[in-house]
Amino acid sequence: MELFGIVLAIPAAFGGCVIYCLAISKIVIRFNLLRRSMLAASIGVLFLFALEMALLMTLGAVRSRAMIGPGFYVAHLVVFVLGTPALANVLILRSPKRTLQWYWAVPLCTVFALSLVLVQYGVSEALYGVDGTNSPDSRRHSAIPQSGSLLNLDPGLARLLAQRAIRNDGAKIELERE
Repeated sequence: MELFGIVLAIPAAFGGCVIYCLAISKIVIRFNLLRRSMLAASIGVLFLFALEMALLMTLGAVRSRAMIGPGFYVAHLVVFVLGTPALANVLILRSPKRTLQWYWAVPLCTVFALSLVLVQYGVSEALYGVDGTNSPDSRRHSAIPQSGSLLNLDPGLARLLAQRAIRNDGAKIELERE
């Protein structure tokens, strides 16, 4: 199912890039103050993207989140949502004499959008697992380690923990006897 979503992201990104690049090349470029402020903000977003890529390549998603905290995923989502428009802004809104035509920026932004989708898929799967049960917050609610979690306990220790586990409503968890 994820592959279907990734494949559909390509034409959606292309259509969004066409509309956005055409709009900023015809409307925003006329207003110097707006152009400069959008360009400055876009450089900041692309810097954040470069920083995130350096963290992901050196530490990985899990260690990056452990080092930075929950703000890592928030910053990651900001880059995911604003990354493609930021690239379009940098390519199109530079000095009007050195501006790339909007139709040349569209394929570059589309490829960048696809790469952001793939990074988002990898980061969210690394942090939260395939089914979303491996988040740092979900482990707090269960005394029994989730399957595929970062904790690899000895089966005997896991059984001992499970025997003493209590559900959220206060009832003891019953285990099957072998």
